[in-house]
Amino acid sequence: MRPTTVALIVAVASLTLMASAPSPSWTVTADRNGGSKCAVCTLLVALVEQTMQIKNATASQAAQMICSYLPKLAGDACSIAMDILVPIVGPLIDQGDTADAVCNALHLCNNESGQTCRLFPAKGAYKSHDAWAKHVNDLRVATMMRHRAKIEQGLRSFNICTIVPAVCEIEDHRPFFDTDSDMFSTYDALRGSFWRGKDCDDLDAQIFPGRDTNDAFLDSNCNGIYGVDPSTQKTYEDQWCAGTGSMGVASLGDSATAHFRLPADYLIARGLSKDVFKNVLRLIENEADWPMLSWSTGHLDASQFSPDVKGPMSSIYHRMLERNRCNMRDFQNVGVNGASVHNLLPFEGVLARNRNAGLSLKPIFVVMSMIGNDVCGHHHDFNEMTTVEQYHKDVLAAVKNADAMLPNGSHVLLVPLVDGRVLYDTMHDRIHPIGSTNNDVTYADLYDYLNCLDISPCWGWMNSNETVRNMTTEHAMKLGAELPIIVQETQGQLTNIKVHFLGNLIDDGLKRYHGPMWHLIEPVDGFHPSQTGNALLGDFVFNKSRDAGIIPPANPNNAEIIAKFGDQGGY
Repeated sequence: MRPTTVALIVAVASLTLMASAPSPSWTVTADRNGGSKCAVCTLLVALVEQTMQIKNATASQAAQMICSYLPKLAGDACSIAMDILVPIVGPLIDQGDTADAVCNALHLCNNESGQTCRLFPAKGAYKSHDAWAKHVNDLRVATMMRHRAKIEQGLRSFNICTIVPAVCEIEDHRPFFDTDSDMFSTYDALRGSFWRGKDCDDLDAQIFPGRDTNDAFLDSNCNGIYGVDPSTQKTYEDQWCAGTGSMGVASLGDSATAHFRLPADYLIARGLSKDVFKNVLRLIENEADWPMLSWSTGHLDASQFSPDVKGPMSSIYHRMLERNRCNMRDFQNVGVNGASVHNLLPFEGVLARNRNAGLSLKPIFVVMSMIGNDVCGHHHDFNEMTTVEQYHKDVLAAVKNADAMLPNGSHVLLVPLVDGRVLYDTMHDRIHPIGSTNNDVTYADLYDYLNCLDISPCWGWMNSNETVRNMTTEHAMKLGAELPIIVQETQGQLTNIKVHFLGNLIDDGLKRYHGPMWHLIEPVDGFHPSQTGNALLGDFVFNKSRDAGIIPPANPNNAEIIAKFGDQGGY
């Protein structure tokens, strides 16, 4: 796999160990003027500088404090790197050079495009753009001439593929630990049971969530319901689940589907501690995503992930389980950072619900929710956006393939792109977490900085140019307008599924919130729905789907199932 994507970089930019995190093989990595490595360096050095300020410490002391907060493997790698790098850049930090200047000195930032990117305000004699640009260029030349070999040695000291090797070996978004290759796992992270219902027998490829079986002796579908009722001689599965409309749910989407987020505490120097970073390796194993708390497949309480996440949890799956306990563990989240409609067909290939595999399977509700990346990306060019013709072609192909593979009685919901202008309108003048110590970095500053480095997750909407934002929305709306056309076009052609379009679900769902809109946006990247936003969307999309007749009626046997099987094995 290639080096880190923009989304993952933004998520873990405060951690040196993430500088070489992997990305899916189909993702295009841009980077100019230092790109992602520049961003990582700048945010890390900023945390060192802010820790110096708060703790009245030297650069070396502050750097070692931050390393000591990380889990052992990461902390050891961080310490080795800092032992090499701090003697080189420590004097620059101690004399008051900004994080931008220091990272230019390390040559992780440069001006290859002719533009010197800057996140923080320049200081002292270097406040003018020309003076600052000359200063950082002089630092870059002098430092690299004297210390190039040591700098390269320090940067090699932290490599995520050494610290968490499995992250670099995940292919095709399948569970890393899956002994029987049925695409379900007993391990939670690394695309395991946080992403798909937990396998209850990883040695038998015919036992997994979503099977349609009567389970007299074995729990073949992992919903925790099995055995025979001695009073009726019927299996509990037949007695309490058959004919109740039991149905799974799966989401094929992008980073908003996967619920990408980084705890804001990672970038607030005043609160850094071992407790803040205690779960960072789990974050890495989940690609900085939180599918177990997402709007489509959330199934755990956010309090289980304190202090990383706070807020309510509700999802389509959670509400479907409340409605029918026979749906236990029947969920799949195939959300991938950076995905677009072009990835829908490949994602269907890792959706474990192919009726042609020779096993009886329950119907499934598939949500196709590519809501941004067909107009988003790092390119400063509208021509790089998905065309209307290609968008129509890719979605139509995915719908037809779903009909060819999914069990009869399944449903597919097409979710259009959002109006992302809400991001800049809501966030631009607010202080970003990395600027919270000195109130010196706004989201507008961050957006422009990421665009300068050519690593913005969405140049079109995370942009201070209103015309660009409006044109991006205009194209997004044109793409979304193809979805009801596809629904109409496929009427009478589909034999196993029903396809639905229920309007601008994400936009309409977020508008129902009565508090400040910034509550609904992730504070670190200023781009994705927050935990509160995810819960709001989970309820809204479920209710709209229920009202449209997609969600079957409630199972009248739920009380009996709970009385007999309790939590049905949990997660």
